[in-house]
Amino acid sequence: MDLMQAILERHAVRSYRDEPLSREAVTHLEEVIAQCNAEAGLHFQLIRECPAAFSRLASYGMLKGVRDCVAFVGRQEEGLDEKVGYYGELVALEAQRAGLNSCWIALTYRRKHLGTHIAPDEACPCVLAIGYGTHQGKPHAGKPIEKLCHSDEDPAPDWFIAGVRAAQLAPTAMNRQRFFIELSEKTTHVSSLGGPCTAIDLGIVKRHFEIGAQSVLPSWHWEQMP
Repeated sequence: MDLMQAILERHAVRSYRDEPLSREAVTHLEEVIAQCNAEAGLHFQLIRECPAAFSRLASYGMLKGVRDCVAFVGRQEEGLDEKVGYYGELVALEAQRAGLNSCWIALTYRRKHLGTHIAPDEACPCVLAIGYGTHQGKPHAGKPIEKLCHSDEDPAPDWFIAGVRAAQLAPTAMNRQRFFIELSEKTTHVSSLGGPCTAIDLGIVKRHFEIGAQSVLPSWHWEQMP
């Protein structure tokens, strides 16, 4: 599958089978992680066999059977959370392409049991639980497209609509979709409407919009990357 198909098929999964990752999946993830780290100066890490980090119940949902994850680590600086969202979602989609399921996790884990290396000047805003789900997850009801965007062109360009439809499927904190996408004077802007994990959500939405827009107009790109 390509990345657009991965967007359509990927849903958050919080329950996993007791099954180790295949060698092929590990190789694919390590290549994607290395690409993200090199491109954005991040320190993403594939963490194997860390079930103790995910054995805690939380008020929002519950994780079952998680044994592996990707720790989204990067240097503490302005823009880190948005970078984590933008590059982390690529990891999530590539995991889907490799036959894995995943779930973004910000609070429902114990960091001290991750076994990851975080330097004094680094932070780990969240992680991505990965593995073979006991199910494939399910889509959640979202806001209609007209509530998520505005274009000063009438009708809006096909690439813009395709981008918004992909962004409409982006995972956001508590599924609140607190973002708005605007096309004004030939420039696309994505803004946050506030709420938890705001900057991470913004990065995820930007990644989805980019993939959707490029499915119609391959030459499209962000004028300003995270």
